[in-house]
Amino acid sequence: MLDTLSCEDFAPLIGHSCRFQAHPLPELELKVQSIRQKPLSQVPGREGVERTPFVVELVAASQTDLVDAVGRLSLPAVGALPERTLDNVWISRTGAMGRDRSHCYFQLPFN
Repeated sequence: MLDTLSCEDFAPLIGHSCRFQAHPLPELELKVQSIRQKPLSQVPGREGVERTPFVVELVAASQTDLVDAVGRLSLPAVGALPERTLDNVWISRTGAMGRDRSHCYFQLPFN
């Protein structure tokens, strides 16, 4: 299923919370903050044949020691989109880089 997702699938989720579970860590609430397309990450010659790589930027609702993890991401139902669960997704912590340092930021990359 992960290979069929595009940035348009996440656009309605901006501002909404989802839940990430990586056993044995506690469940983490993450808010979808933004989506960035990464066209320069596309394999040359595959433009128009494969999706444009993109990154979903997430912010944790609370402090966490989580850095990188593979787990299950539960997405809420929003508008016409049904509730969905994505298995085996990898999220990676990113630096605050000019953002509020009291929050924990993550990215969910799609190649």
